[in-house]
Amino acid sequence: MALSACGPAADSTVDTTPLSGRDIYLTRCTACHQVDGEGIPGNCPPFQGSPRLAGSSEELIRLLLLGQRGPLERDGKIYKGIMPSWRADLSDEQTADVLNYILATWSPQSPQVAAEDVAKLRAETANSKLLPSAQ
Repeated sequence: MALSACGPAADSTVDTTPLSGRDIYLTRCTACHQVDGEGIPGNCPPFQGSPRLAGSSEELIRLLLLGQRGPLERDGKIYKGIMPSWRADLSDEQTADVLNYILATWSPQSPQVAAEDVAKLRAETANSKLLPSAQ
């Protein structure tokens, strides 16, 4: 079965246009995660009830910066999509904003993400590759 992917074009660059986290989500994330965060069966898992959202903000930041290839198992279901890296497309502030929108919408008990934390992890992962699947 072929892996599917959605995401930025190979020649994209960071766009620093001020956008809300919701705007970033709607323009960059909904193709895979859908407006309602329900994902796509077999491709992208839903956000509701996601242990990732309730977990470490560091892991969420790494996921957005590095991306990840499937397969991913959640609640007995397999997802074979690819999460693209958004490192080259989103600034530290935009990365924090979109994560904070996702957290506020689907995991409101989770702590917010600071742009400073994104900057720190961006520097630490500068030479890192796409994350392997998370089983």
